[in-house]
Amino acid sequence: MDEDRRPVEDGGSDALKESVDPSSAVRDPGPERLPRSVRRGLDSCAEQWTSQCGAERRDYGVAVPAEIILRRRVSWLPWSLCVAGLLLAVAGWWPRLSDPALSSPGTAIGQWWAQHARARMLSTTPGVGQWRWQGDAGGGPGDVVWDRRAQRGFLLLRGFVPNDPARSRYQLWIFDGARDDRYPVDGGVFDVPAGRDEVIIPVKAALPVTRPTGFAVTVERPGGAVVSAREKLVAYAAADS
Repeated sequence: MDEDRRPVEDGGSDALKESVDPSSAVRDPGPERLPRSVRRGLDSCAEQWTSQCGAERRDYGVAVPAEIILRRRVSWLPWSLCVAGLLLAVAGWWPRLSDPALSSPGTAIGQWWAQHARARMLSTTPGVGQWRWQGDAGGGPGDVVWDRRAQRGFLLLRGFVPNDPARSRYQLWIFDGARDDRYPVDGGVFDVPAGRDEVIIPVKAALPVTRPTGFAVTVERPGGAVVSAREKLVAYAAADS
């Protein structure tokens, strides 16, 4: 009985072996490969991120996660905006701080600045004119310093009566030999503060003055005058042509 049954078992065994032949089995294709261009792009981004994070981590001296580095960048944003605003403010105010003609002559700092700028103009600028006020101008001596090339200068006033800016202001007029004397060039309005026997006023001409022949100071209304009636002439200096 056993011998008769053995061939059948052997045959069944052979049939089973044939059914699991490795050559006929389905193979796993594995993960799909990315295109070369996509793979190169990803590698490049990874290298840039790694180098940047590595540089910032070296700044700390220890290994710092990328989240902390990102948080650090965001925390600097308000400070950056404050610094930018400060730089803009300095840029806007710098002309006022660096130009004596724009400083306030009524303050101690403004007078100190005007005094040194006037002395520097007289000592270093060639061709600067200097003329004294005629008569008893303002109750004391003084002069006019004028730079023809820069079209600016200084008034040295002594003994002038302090004015109330709400009621009246002093105004400078520059007579030009190339213009009609009825229409002198406006040199600007200014004030003489109380408690100062000597005041230096920086001035700048509103229009180019080709050949100055005289400087006059009048008392005008608070806003100044376009053309002065010269009813209140308080000082005059004749300039050499």
